[in-house]
Amino acid sequence: MKHLSRLLILAALVIFVSCQNEELTESQSLENENTPEELIEDGDFATDEIDDQVLDLTNPDSEKLVKVKSSFLTGKYDSSSCIPDIEGLVESLPTSVSASTTAKPFDNIAYFALDIEGSSPLAGSNLEAWCADQDLSLDVEGPLNFDVYSSYGDLPEGKFEKPENFDLVNWLLNQDYIGTQSSNGITIEQGHVQYAIWLLVDDSVCQVCTYLTNPTGNWNDDPKNVVAAQELADAALANGEGFVPGCGEKFGIILVPENKQSLIITKVLEPKEEECKDCEGKVTDLTLEFDWKYAKRIKVYQKYENTYYGKKVFDAVVQPNGKIHISGVNQDGSFGRYIYIYVGDYSCYYYAKIKTDCDLKIGPGYEKGVFKVVEGRSSYGGKLCEYVPPTYDCYKYRYWWKCYTNYHWSCYNRYHGKY
Repeated sequence: MKHLSRLLILAALVIFVSCQNEELTESQSLENENTPEELIEDGDFATDEIDDQVLDLTNPDSEKLVKVKSSFLTGKYDSSSCIPDIEGLVESLPTSVSASTTAKPFDNIAYFALDIEGSSPLAGSNLEAWCADQDLSLDVEGPLNFDVYSSYGDLPEGKFEKPENFDLVNWLLNQDYIGTQSSNGITIEQGHVQYAIWLLVDDSVCQVCTYLTNPTGNWNDDPKNVVAAQELADAALANGEGFVPGCGEKFGIILVPENKQSLIITKVLEPKEEECKDCEGKVTDLTLEFDWKYAKRIKVYQKYENTYYGKKVFDAVVQPNGKIHISGVNQDGSFGRYIYIYVGDYSCYYYAKIKTDCDLKIGPGYEKGVFKVVEGRSSYGGKLCEYVPPTYDCYKYRYWWKCYTNYHWSCYNRYHGKY
């Protein structure tokens, strides 16, 4: 009778454990922060489902960390996926601003330093500003009232001789020419950029040109200056036709005062807020949060293309609640079917596998043991929407993790804080 009672209790315990959430107790404390180069045997991997073939890490290249050049997750804008929010910026522009010029020239940075008052998106101190025409003058003065215009929108009739060339000016201001060398050996300064702007949008340039140098002086004393400025204008004419700034680039905004010289300032374009979609195609980018109370070395691998050979996409010590940013290294930018995650030291491993082929509608909120998806992208869907857990029958729902060592229970107890 006692034997039967024990069997019933054991069966009830198995059913209870099999229906728990995919979570792992965080009270483990491993002494060594390093993971050994010899990984656990492929045949012993713990998975949430049977894989067609386990990850092969026997190729020496598997331990070479593959770095992706740019990713939206690391703050580096990828022009192939990032859409600049030009419409949002233009809609946010005020019709007018009150501004004062505070320096002329501005520390070899720009032609003017400008302070804009108020709380509009343009407000700020020591903003870089350039002359947008040469017909009128403007000294260090203000505050003055300026009407605000997009350099790609409708401009006041007759105010600028060549308004169609402001795309060229936008291109020029995004090239970071200041400090570089011209073909005739001149070091490019703010004066050369300013002179090139006049060549592009005006029908005249300065005569004395005192404020094109810093410290001030007659810019025309060295005829090489004009040649260097003309080079910049010629480069804009050759390369800037139809230019529209992208994410992280400068967008020109024109300020027009009454009976004073017009200015152009710039605003960096942010990415357009993207609507999320369910995972479609394959996952290309993920940010994972490490939900554990101890810093550990973490390695993340994927299978490369249609092979079973592993490619390492992450290898670093991650702090508690730290973020892991990873991007796929296949030709389509994806991870393929899974990513494989290792945490541990020489005596004990924790291993997890996350499905990334969009059969699982992964997204922010999806948890796998001590890892939680914070954000991500898929190849066809773009930004991932929040994860909605499916409903499982109890008999189908099971733990996917297991601790591996020659002394399994010793390892298990260490993970669960037994010692």
